[in-house]
Amino acid sequence: MNRNKVLDIKTVKTDEIDLHWEGFFRFSGISLFIVAVLWSVVFQTGRVLYSTGFPTDPEVYLKLVSQQQTLAAMTWILWIVSDLLLMAPTVALYLSLKPYNRTLALLGSLFAMFFNIYDVCVTELNSLTLVSLSHGYTVAVTELARTHLLGAATYGYYALPLQTVLSFAVGTIGYLLWSITMFKSEFRRGTAILGILMSIIALAGSAAPLFPNSISIGLCQMIAVPFCAFWFILLGVHLYRYRNHSQKITKEI
Repeated sequence: MNRNKVLDIKTVKTDEIDLHWEGFFRFSGISLFIVAVLWSVVFQTGRVLYSTGFPTDPEVYLKLVSQQQTLAAMTWILWIVSDLLLMAPTVALYLSLKPYNRTLALLGSLFAMFFNIYDVCVTELNSLTLVSLSHGYTVAVTELARTHLLGAATYGYYALPLQTVLSFAVGTIGYLLWSITMFKSEFRRGTAILGILMSIIALAGSAAPLFPNSISIGLCQMIAVPFCAFWFILLGVHLYRYRNHSQKITKEI
């Protein structure tokens, strides 16, 4: 390592690098590997589910989901599993970045954790509720029953795009703040640059539900999930090897 880089690293106090978190960081790294795989899967299942585009009204949505209930339920359940698996890495990234910029590391983790919790409790729960309503709509034997189910689904249908925008946009802001902090950390500079680029694309793509006719925004949305999955792999590798990085830094200091 060159002298200038060693001098930069000396700004990090040794007592801020806790080597007792090895197991937690390894678990977080493995969690990110799994999330990357799950996001790749839901990216494909989502494309199949909405291959004809997002339904234009609640009734069309219920009919569409009723035809692919297993696929829809699996997609939202895998999103929930992914959100839960992101809890530990969110904390781990705060711990690994706070010696370099505590404020940005904390804000990034707060935004990211908001996404983890909000996505499970609001966005995906609403999606699973619509799957349940679509099943009821299919098996309903009277027009009155279908009308009630359609009425119950109307709020969820119109809320879903806004919920999606909020969860993805807020989470992406957190990833952007992390990426900025990574420039002065032991993370590779390429990981930071890719994180910033991914965040910009994802922020644009998060607006897709509000601008369904925009080709450019739709393209950003399509690219964002697999791009972020790849970035998670890079973060996972670093977290899995975090003890080695910490030992190296401490030795050089």
